[in-house]
Amino acid sequence: MGKLRLLTGPSGSGKSTAVYGEVIKRASKERDRNFLFVVPDQAAMSAQKALVSMSPDKGILNIDVLGFGRLSHRILEETGQEEIPVLDDIGMSLVIQKVASSAKSGLPVLGNRLDSAGMIAEVKSAISEFMQYGITSAGMEKADRLLSRKRCAQGKTEGSFRHIRSV
Repeated sequence: MGKLRLLTGPSGSGKSTAVYGEVIKRASKERDRNFLFVVPDQAAMSAQKALVSMSPDKGILNIDVLGFGRLSHRILEETGQEEIPVLDDIGMSLVIQKVASSAKSGLPVLGNRLDSAGMIAEVKSAISEFMQYGITSAGMEKADRLLSRKRCAQGKTEGSFRHIRSV
């Protein structure tokens, strides 16, 4: 196979049925091979049910239906990697609140606003975006130097990132 194929069509036109049929057909021909059928987490059970009901043997011994979450667990399990615990939104907010409250006096811009409604959520959002785009404290310091030079050349003194620092 090895080629990318796109099945397009409106809802109910048979795209899923075609894919299920092809997977069942290949799994029947190649019984010594294991197939991974990866679907969104919320669709795993219905996909597995459809594959079983469409299978001539009413079973899918060499087809594993996995959601993306389960696939990641399986990869970690098979490669011997430890699963890294991940903080949920509430846990992350609590950690940010704890760190921010202990560093409140050293945060002249944010310190007075940390108790405002939604401020921790905004900080969490900013941290997530920084991580997503690979922005580091060194990158922020570089941006601050560039901004400061530009603002000084214009004769302005406000508008610096100098109050942002790693905590």
